[in-house]
Amino acid sequence: MTTDSYAGKLEDVLKNARDSPLPEKKEVRDQIDESDGKMRIAAVLAVLSVVDSENESHKVGRIQGTAWAQDHRRTRMGYSNLMRSRSRRATWR
Repeated sequence: MTTDSYAGKLEDVLKNARDSPLPEKKEVRDQIDESDGKMRIAAVLAVLSVVDSENESHKVGRIQGTAWAQDHRRTRMGYSNLMRSRSRRATWR
C-alpha cells in the first residue's frame, strides 16, 4: 500500500480486486481463494461506504433550520415573525 490515508488504502484494495483474474463460471466455487473473496468483499464494502457517506456540504446553506431559528432571523432582520408570515395569504401574481 502506497499511502496511509483511507482513500489511498481504498484505492489499493480496488486496484487489487480489479487486477485479479475472474474465474470461469463453471468453476467459480473451486477457484476462488479465500483471500480473493475477502478482498472483493472488502472492495465492495469500501465502495458502498463511500457512496453512502457522501458529504452534502453544498446543501448546508439551503437548510432553513428550526422554526425558532427562522423566527429569530426574521425578527432580527426587521421582518414579521414566522407565525404571521405563515398565516398570511399568498400575493396575487
